[in-house]
Amino acid sequence: MTTTEHLHQLSTHTFDIGTRVRKKSGSEWEGFVCGYYSTSLTPNGVCVESSTHKGSVQIYPAKALEIVK
Repeated sequence: MTTTEHLHQLSTHTFDIGTRVRKKSGSEWEGFVCGYYSTSLTPNGVCVESSTHKGSVQIYPAKALEIVK
């Protein structure tokens, strides 16, 4: 993936900053979207700050997350 393709992926986010999300499966993590990342293996990555442990951030592919209603 080229740098231009990475930048395009970062400009098309699945979740807005501040959206409350959680992991769909596996280990639990719930919090608020605080940023984005992109790599060759994860072009649409999301940074999630924990809702219970302020300042703790995990990164996940957007497809691994769902909105908390």
